[in-house]
Amino acid sequence: MYQFITSLVIGFLGGVLVHSVFFDEPVGYAVVILLFVCSLVGLFFKQRQVLLVSLFLIGAGFGLLRFGSAIDSESSRILDRFVSENEKIIIHGSIIREPVYHSAYTEFVIHTDELVTYAELTLPVSTNIMVRTDNYTDYEYGQEVVVEGVLSKPSTFVTDSDRTFDYQSYLAKDDVYYTMFYATAMVFDEGNTSLRRSLYTLKHRFLDGIYRMIPEPESGLLAGILFGEPSALDAERENQFRIVGLMHIVVLSGYNVSLVIQIFTKLVAFLPRSIRAILAVLSIAAFAILVGAGPTVLRASIMAVFIVLADVLGTRYNITRALVIAGVCMVIWNPMVLYFDISFQLSFLATYGLIVLAPHVERWFAFLPRILAIRDSAVATVSAQIMVLPLILYSIGEFSLISPVVNVLVLFAVPVAMLTGFLTALSTIVFGVAPILNVVTTYLLQYQLWIVEFFSSFSFSYITIPPFHWSIACLMYLLLGWWILRIEHSQPNKV
Repeated sequence: MYQFITSLVIGFLGGVLVHSVFFDEPVGYAVVILLFVCSLVGLFFKQRQVLLVSLFLIGAGFGLLRFGSAIDSESSRILDRFVSENEKIIIHGSIIREPVYHSAYTEFVIHTDELVTYAELTLPVSTNIMVRTDNYTDYEYGQEVVVEGVLSKPSTFVTDSDRTFDYQSYLAKDDVYYTMFYATAMVFDEGNTSLRRSLYTLKHRFLDGIYRMIPEPESGLLAGILFGEPSALDAERENQFRIVGLMHIVVLSGYNVSLVIQIFTKLVAFLPRSIRAILAVLSIAAFAILVGAGPTVLRASIMAVFIVLADVLGTRYNITRALVIAGVCMVIWNPMVLYFDISFQLSFLATYGLIVLAPHVERWFAFLPRILAIRDSAVATVSAQIMVLPLILYSIGEFSLISPVVNVLVLFAVPVAMLTGFLTALSTIVFGVAPILNVVTTYLLQYQLWIVEFFSSFSFSYITIPPFHWSIACLMYLLLGWWILRIEHSQPNKV
């Protein structure tokens, strides 16, 4: 039975992947019907291999159908005409994502049910559009707005490392299919109060407390660590974090949360296993709720929960299977994340690395002390980075040579800074001041910034890898898989 389910799941993921790579429009039903017919014919045979192939084809058919159903083709046919005509249109809609404020513009996503042309023709459409407008107005989640501008489609561009970035597919995974830059926006209704809007309001109260009590750039770092606040750091410091391989601590991703939770569980290792799990899950839930529980946060939190489960269950076999089930469920919910969402890919691989590799990698760092979770920081960092390295080299092309060292020096301070920073903001909201916590948090953040600034100044800190074919990345993962099987066989983990 296990093999049959595995064949069906692999077929589904294969169908989603094939559609992601080779088709821009939904695959015709004729192709899917042909797959189902072939698979049904195979079901009449009693040979095990034929049954497995039939289930694989059935899964592939469902994968193709699921991905096709996620493509917003109906609205595209209407709106693509306005993109080609390059004329201004007026859109009525509501803000469905928290606005992001940059130095030169404000960015938010609206959902619209209709648009109005300059010929005063009203057309019913249901789609999401990313809008960039000026910084003169404070926008909030849930507000009703009127936006005027030229509609466009996200375009592919080349990154600094000569990688081609499919921006259109990247936005499509979050159900955003069009952009409107240099737009004029006006709020005409404040909208209704909702749970998510209340959560965003609470988050901004925390951020106000942080910015009021802690100076820059330390406050920007804390905003990034606690809430993954976009543009919390200026461009220069953001580049420094990228050079030393520490960007994962200032963005909302499973890569960040998994590493922090791994260290958190070690810091409270003196507690009973069940209590550790409860505290960790509660902290993850509180974090997800506080930052608004968006798609990225939910994926990161789910991955972090599995790290906690690994500690509770005490067996990697069960938790690995549970992790795979969680990943498949995420793909079923949103099939575009499998190929187009690198944060999902990094989260999954990093979590898998922490589960599978950490027991073996720990032997390499037996010489490091356990105090302040120094050894655990090194183990968590190296385990995750080994697993994500081929993907990072292929997709991003930048590799930090000093990342393990910097992570060891910084990561032990991150959970402490998160805790004291959170309490600082909370005390500011409740009491108006937090003098002692404020000083402790500031020094912790200054230490992290100093480490990053110092190590990023070395010319050998990181290297840029020229673009290479995807087959090489696949070969790297095959070799990595062979190596994992070898060490599992030679040094079985008995946990």
